[in-house]
Amino acid sequence: MVLAYLSAPIIVEGLRKDDFCRAVVAALESKDINVFAPQFLEPASPEEVYRRDVEHVRLADFIVAEVSNPSLGVGMEIMLAIDLVKPVLMFHQNDVDALSRMVRGADGKALFKYEDVGEVTSVLKSRNLESLIVQRCPVCSSQVAEVLENGVRCVRCQFSSHDAMV
Repeated sequence: MVLAYLSAPIIVEGLRKDDFCRAVVAALESKDINVFAPQFLEPASPEEVYRRDVEHVRLADFIVAEVSNPSLGVGMEIMLAIDLVKPVLMFHQNDVDALSRMVRGADGKALFKYEDVGEVTSVLKSRNLESLIVQRCPVCSSQVAEVLENGVRCVRCQFSSHDAMV
């Protein structure tokens, strides 16, 4: 069973991305991927949230993160995933001008822009999420690839190691 962790702002009402979160959960569950989405859990103590979320990042096969707005919790979850060498699929809205340089320069991530959640759903449904690995793409800035029968393919630009052999 493949496990995903959904990381998105929770605390500040104006920064929440509930439509994004619902779309991600639906897209992943349609592919029989279990999703831990703390955005939809009941409030808990800070210590409980920390222990629970760290444990679920550790258990996850990959992370999906919404990074349009700064969030300390999202940043901590991403850094833990990077330290654990877990693939991180990051999404930010097209109209975000000041995306963090830490986010742009992070290891182990593929960064996607989106206009609406339909684009996010399309990306998630069209990728082989069951076999993601951290691997730098020679064509774009992505560092996440999907394993295929005949090689690997970048999840962002779709460059395939098979393409390089042709």
